[in-house]
Amino acid sequence: MKQLTIIFAFMVLWGCQEATETTNPFEDFNTNKEMADRAYNLFEAGDLENMAAMWSEDMFWSPANTNDSLSKDQWKQAMKGWHAEFENFKFSDRQYYPGVDEEFVPNGSVRVYGTWSSTHKATGKNTETKYYAVIEYDENNLGKGTMEWFDLGGVFDQVEDEEEE
Repeated sequence: MKQLTIIFAFMVLWGCQEATETTNPFEDFNTNKEMADRAYNLFEAGDLENMAAMWSEDMFWSPANTNDSLSKDQWKQAMKGWHAEFENFKFSDRQYYPGVDEEFVPNGSVRVYGTWSSTHKATGKNTETKYYAVIEYDENNLGKGTMEWFDLGGVFDQVEDEEEE
């Protein structure tokens, strides 16, 4: 009888625990993956204002080949700079994967792989570079941070190398 009382008490205590909310860890990733894809489409189309609206005002940007954390205004100026110098942007071979937290559980961030190609306006020379980024999102599915890796110097080397030929 004593064992039955202990088992019953355990069941009551266990049953009184607060229900924990279970969520699909891929739900945020799937939403944010679509946001990332849309942002890259807007960049290709040169619609930088609508692209910028997809990021929070206090976002940070870590551009390729730096350890900097720059502001949204600096990020917007850089995007305008790319469009001032290049055209015919195309982001191909796109692949999106979930970012993970310290326990390797998807955390809503998106890892992006692909290949950027464009045409240098002044020379008409074509460029191409492999690209990797991690985009972090806030609770409103706005980008709150973008970290990019690609061969920035290699893009300009392609223009210079072809100019010398």
